[in-house]
Amino acid sequence: MQNESSNKILIIDDSIEHIKILIALLEDLYDVYFAKSGQEGLEILPSIRPDIILLDIMMPEMDGFEVCRRITSEELWKEIPIIFISAQGADEDETKGLELGAIDYITKPFSPAIVRARIKNHLQLRTAMLELKRLYSLALDANPITGLPGNNSITQHIESKVLSGEDVCVIYTDIDNFKAYNDKYGFTRGDDVIHFTSEMIRDTVLNSPCPDAFIGHVGGDDFILVIPSEYGYDIPQEIIRQFDKNILQFYNRQDTDLRYIESKNRQGKPQIFPIMSLSIAGIDLRNKNYTTCLEVNDACAEMKKRAKETPGSTICFDRRRF
Repeated sequence: MQNESSNKILIIDDSIEHIKILIALLEDLYDVYFAKSGQEGLEILPSIRPDIILLDIMMPEMDGFEVCRRITSEELWKEIPIIFISAQGADEDETKGLELGAIDYITKPFSPAIVRARIKNHLQLRTAMLELKRLYSLALDANPITGLPGNNSITQHIESKVLSGEDVCVIYTDIDNFKAYNDKYGFTRGDDVIHFTSEMIRDTVLNSPCPDAFIGHVGGDDFILVIPSEYGYDIPQEIIRQFDKNILQFYNRQDTDLRYIESKNRQGKPQIFPIMSLSIAGIDLRNKNYTTCLEVNDACAEMKKRAKETPGSTICFDRRRF
């Protein structure tokens, strides 16, 4: 019996009897696959992509030590936990296996309780290590002001959605007149606006029907959301409502009353700028056969340009179908 949501275990053993014993012990908990030789195990490894390998030592033609060496020498497979299983109990065999990269050693005949417990513990440890690795990668990529995932994580996430063909919208959010505000009020107050915007987007998403939706910080005043297509318009509308409702708190009384500020444009000349607003570009991946994140970015840039042509907070969606 197999459970598609469970972890995958690959047994590599030349003994059909031992394979049957292990399958009987594990099939109610995991997806169990097997190979009857080292070479066969290496050949099916890419298609199975197991979460853990149970590897016999004594096999003809290619023994378990050689199989382990080949697996651990491959970048793609080296982090798969390998547990040696063998009738041999010599310390030198166990030592050699561990030196080659195996994480444990179980001797035959099998104790059902020990086999189950060790596999469970190693799978839990692997899950924890993968999560730590993911969090570490996110931390390295995170924006220092908001703590949100940065450009590398954004690109990877959008690429994954493009490849999977999921019904999602990519939402690009940009603050209008932010540079003018930054120039007049200073970088510290500008960072406060960035932090407010990120928290407001987070809160809006958390209170939406898709609280686990992806939020990224491109940099500066630009943010990315990836949300289910069915909420592609409602969530940006709520983000704009919350932004427009609360942005005045970052202005002094005079500018609040005037509803504009006096600052300098990019040429250094004095100019009047309206209160900050949001330009939001939306791309529904259902509407076009996108193949790369770059294509999605280009479409977002086009929609953002159109949104900025309209004064005040605006949402511009690409609804064209190709």
